[in-house]
Amino acid sequence: MFAKLSRTFKSGWKNLIRNGSLAIATIGVITITLFIINVQGATVFANNTLLKEVESRVNISVYVNTEMSEAETLKIKSEIERYPEVKSVEYISREDALASFKELNSDNETIQRAISELGENPLGAALNIRAYNPDQYQAISKKIEASSFRESVLEVNYQKYRGVIENLNKEIKSNQRMALTLGITFSVIAILITFNSIRITMYAHQKEIEIMRLVGASNNYIRLPFLWEGIFYGLIAAIIAIPLSYFYLKIVATGDASGSVLPFSNSRFIQSFLSGYFVENALWIISSQLFLGVLLGVISSVLAIRKYLKI
Repeated sequence: MFAKLSRTFKSGWKNLIRNGSLAIATIGVITITLFIINVQGATVFANNTLLKEVESRVNISVYVNTEMSEAETLKIKSEIERYPEVKSVEYISREDALASFKELNSDNETIQRAISELGENPLGAALNIRAYNPDQYQAISKKIEASSFRESVLEVNYQKYRGVIENLNKEIKSNQRMALTLGITFSVIAILITFNSIRITMYAHQKEIEIMRLVGASNNYIRLPFLWEGIFYGLIAAIIAIPLSYFYLKIVATGDASGSVLPFSNSRFIQSFLSGYFVENALWIISSQLFLGVLLGVISSVLAIRKYLKI
């Protein structure tokens, strides 16, 4: 068994070497395919991480009338906490709200002077609401609008964050579709090119195959060299694509975000993410690239064998 594998292994390697420029072109196409899949996968992964980061920070705030006492505001807080969509509610007192407002506008002398001249706190208390899922903020907002304490509420700032999440979701879905389309398109091209290379090898070995049949060689023994050839194409391409992807992502991560070649906004976050993406996921990336390369080679070999090797 080992001797058979060894002979077919060497025969498959010789087939690849004999194909010369065609083999180089085939490896080049598979390399580009794996490179694009890797880069697009990294950007989709980064965008999903960005969305989760934004979602973890987003909340909606309910601002109550300044006449509301702390006890009344806390009662409203308790009612909102009973909503099944609500994960937590944080109470911001009038004093804390004013202190935060002053800090945010510490450089604005006009606002600071206006607050001093008022002589009293113009801000009401607030309730910061965090949902289990960002999609639930709209339902929470509608419940507050229809609640018994609606008259005590000045504003619910749901609309402020709704656009942010929706736009980010649309952008990420668009990038995912682009990544999937590019991956499938180049994979099909790689399979067709590799298929053609192996088909040419089969034509070149027609007489040899006939002799092997006459002397009683098994079907698997005849097939294996062409299967090995496809595997070699994929493996070599993966070995080239892995460092190529790494250096590309490294260049992107250290580039200028204002002139970034990345196909999405939020470039600074994505660049920061990509700077450690390859190193942190090296084992998974290398194994998946090798697997994809071998898979593309095997699919091409199997298709060519089934169509042109009538055994």
